[in-house]
Amino acid sequence: MRPALKKLIPFWLAKKLRGAYQKASAIILRGDVYYCPYCGYSFRKFRPGGIDLPVIYEKQIIGAGYRLNDVCPRCHSLDRDRLVYLFLSQKTNILSAPLKVFHVAPEGCIRAMLNRLPNISYEAGMKYHEGFYYERTTNTLDITSLKFEDEVFDIIICNHVLEHIEDDMKAIGELHRVLKPGGWAILQVPVSKILEKTFEDPSVKTPEQREKIFGQYDHVRIYGQDYQSRLEKGGFVVKRHNPYRDKWPIELDQYAINPEEDLYIAYK
Repeated sequence: MRPALKKLIPFWLAKKLRGAYQKASAIILRGDVYYCPYCGYSFRKFRPGGIDLPVIYEKQIIGAGYRLNDVCPRCHSLDRDRLVYLFLSQKTNILSAPLKVFHVAPEGCIRAMLNRLPNISYEAGMKYHEGFYYERTTNTLDITSLKFEDEVFDIIICNHVLEHIEDDMKAIGELHRVLKPGGWAILQVPVSKILEKTFEDPSVKTPEQREKIFGQYDHVRIYGQDYQSRLEKGGFVVKRHNPYRDKWPIELDQYAINPEEDLYIAYK
């Protein structure tokens, strides 16, 4: 559906239509139960989001599947985006320190926040993804072969990207290469609670097969509990954070994040 709509609706018109829908949706759902830190609006509920497929439940994939209270009506942030915000605001100095940030496949809400920060030198890029509207200033890139010099960035944000990349280990190596010593990266992916090892099958090629087997038409694997060790093989030192388990001293429920989703922070 998205690829077909993108061919029919030009970028400028899609942006206007989306903006009008966001404003109307924010008015209809306004309240004081949930709060989005990106747009600063409060709501009685967020909109549901995600895909309801059997494999997601069979493999107990955290960070995938249909979720209630997932999508902010105003800025369209997802639960995983708000999780990233909480880490950035609670556990880092990104809001004040002079830092160079590389953002892969930039989510609009995170991109807008970082671009507002005068202390941030911001670089964003993505591999063309049919059916999605990115800002036209977004560079096209291949994270398995980045055109940056070594040790360029203080921070990398790569949120739910690696599950789309066929040679993810090469991509992980490239992300490690362009990160400065002492820098860190947010490398989120959907992860199965019950698979010990990541499941891949190169023979699964079509969108229909991938949706049935991996849980989304453009995913190429299901990460298992070995995801952390894969990042470590790429050279990173990895620490897992969970705001609920670690009892961060803020009112977490208002952000409607997934209590089961860990943050994978990869340090160099």
